[in-house]
Amino acid sequence: MSSNSVSAISGAHYRSLIQNVDMPVIVHQSDDHVVDVNRAFAELLGYTLPEARALGPREFVHPRLLDEHDRGQHRLISGAQLDLAADYDLVRKDGGVIRARVKKSVARHNAETVVMTVIEGTPLAL
Repeated sequence: MSSNSVSAISGAHYRSLIQNVDMPVIVHQSDDHVVDVNRAFAELLGYTLPEARALGPREFVHPRLLDEHDRGQHRLISGAQLDLAADYDLVRKDGGVIRARVKKSVARHNAETVVMTVIEGTPLAL
């Protein structure tokens, strides 16, 4: 089996894992470009799946927490931290705000760095 075949299979397995998990998950690159998002994440924020795939974290993290988001992102991308957990206020499509426990981890493969964010527990409406 060629390495391209292994990569394709690994990519298919990865997408299946993300899409089928019940917890809201979003994966984005270091520049916040979304790589993947699952239906649970889209529904949590009130978006369709295609709409959620077009979002970036700066579009749903509450504006007053963007500096905190940026600092955490920098620590992850720079390698100063491998993962982090924090409470974030997230803005839904309808403008409502929810507080959620967010866990982030970073993965590197060749020159690509991605951050996976998982929402834990049940978010609280604010």
